[in-house]
Amino acid sequence: MIYAVLSDIHGNLPAFQAVVADAKANGATVFLLLGDYMRDTPFLNEVVDIIRTLPNCTAILGNGDIGVISLSRTKPAGCKHEQMLPNFWSYKNLTQINLDFLMSLPETADLTTPSGKWLHLSHGFPLIGHSPRLGAFHSGDYARKMEQKPFSFQDGVNAMQISAEKYAQEIADCPGDICLFGHNHLQFFGKVKDKILLNPGSCGLPFDYDTRAPYAIIEDDGGTPAIELRRVKYDINKTINAIHGFSAFSHAEFWGKLHIAMLRSASDMVMNRFWEHARKIGDGKFPMENDVWRKAVATYEF
Repeated sequence: MIYAVLSDIHGNLPAFQAVVADAKANGATVFLLLGDYMRDTPFLNEVVDIIRTLPNCTAILGNGDIGVISLSRTKPAGCKHEQMLPNFWSYKNLTQINLDFLMSLPETADLTTPSGKWLHLSHGFPLIGHSPRLGAFHSGDYARKMEQKPFSFQDGVNAMQISAEKYAQEIADCPGDICLFGHNHLQFFGKVKDKILLNPGSCGLPFDYDTRAPYAIIEDDGGTPAIELRRVKYDINKTINAIHGFSAFSHAEFWGKLHIAMLRSASDMVMNRFWEHARKIGDGKFPMENDVWRKAVATYEF
C-alpha cells in the first residue's frame, strides 16, 4: 500500500494539484492530510472540494481550520481585529457543504499499516508547539540561522534529528509507531529509538528555502515501511497572480504582500521580522488591537 502524506496546503491550489498528480503517478492510493487547508489564498473552496472527493482519504484539522470553524459557531457580524481578516473572509466565503465537511473532521487520527505499524496523525507534534527545547524544529529559528549562515536542506534535517535525540524518552511516550505531523512547514524524516517522525512539509507554503511543493510517500507492503520525501515543481506565479486579484486583500492588502513574500522566499523570515517590528510598537498582545496593527503595517518595510 502506498500512502501520500500532505500538510499545510494553505489554499495553494496549484501546489496541491501538482502534489496530488505526482502522488498518483507514483502509485499512491491512500491520502493522509494533516490540516491547515485554507485561509491565505482565494482557492479555499477549490482545495476543500478536492479533499472531499479524494479516494481513501483521512483528513484531520489544523489550527488554522479550527480558527475558521470557531467563527462559524460564534457567527460574528464583522471582524473585530483587522489582523484576523483572512480568517473572517474564509468563514464568510466557505460553502456550506465545505464548512460542514470541515466541522466533521477530527483533530487526530490513527491507522494501522499492512505491516502492523501504528500511524498517528496530528497537526502539530506535541514537543514542538510548546517547547523551546526542540528549537531546530521551529521555522523562525530555522530562518534566522539560515540568514546568518546558509546551510543545506540535509543540514537542517540533521539539526532536527540531533535536537529530537536529546529528548528521546519524551518522544518515545508520544502515540504512534510513525508520528505524522505538520504545522511548522519544515519537511523532516527521522527516527528516535523505535519511533519514526515524519513531517511532509507545507504543500502550499514551505519554510525550508525550497519553493517546490513538498509531501511524503510511505510504502508498506507488509514488511519494513519505506519513506520518501518528495518535492514537486508547480506554477507559483499562478498562485501569486491569484493573490493579487484576491477580493479579501482589497481589505487586507498587507496580508497579501506578506504571503507573496513568504511564497517567493520559501521562508518564515519576513513574518518573523514583521512580528518583531509589531512587538516594538505594541505590548505583544494577540490578536493586536487595531491601532497597533495599523501602525505596524504602515511602518513595516519589506
